[in-house]
Amino acid sequence: MQITKANESHLELLIPAFEAYRSHFGQTNDNPRTRRFLSERLTQNSSTIFIALADSGVLAGFTQLYPIFSTLKLESVWLLNDMFVMPDFRKGGVASLLVDAAWNYTKHTRAAWLTLKTGIENTKAQALYEKLGFRKEDEHFYNFLDNHSVKDA
Repeated sequence: MQITKANESHLELLIPAFEAYRSHFGQTNDNPRTRRFLSERLTQNSSTIFIALADSGVLAGFTQLYPIFSTLKLESVWLLNDMFVMPDFRKGGVASLLVDAAWNYTKHTRAAWLTLKTGIENTKAQALYEKLGFRKEDEHFYNFLDNHSVKDA
């Protein structure tokens, strides 16, 4: 298994994996929008995507990091926003390899920390993340406002 930082040459490999990921979370497939979204992330360097490639060249999984910042620390932070392992490669250590790549990248870029959020019902992912050194925080409440549900005043 090879872990590498994705670039524009990986776009065609990424699209089906991102569509599988989106479908897993109840989204409708939309290859043109996915292509555009990923192309923008890669060309604008607005995210960092690590991919796991099997020896056969098949994409086994990916993780996508977004840069954010800590005003209190006056440093950058990486948000591990997306993680997906293709069904045929699950339970083979791919997720651990991808998280290791994200953590090494965090250290390499001298970011203050690597953070993530997962669904409260996703106990398998939580167990993996805790096994890999992440810790749950009980002192913060996270919520978001969905811009698509906001009515114009």
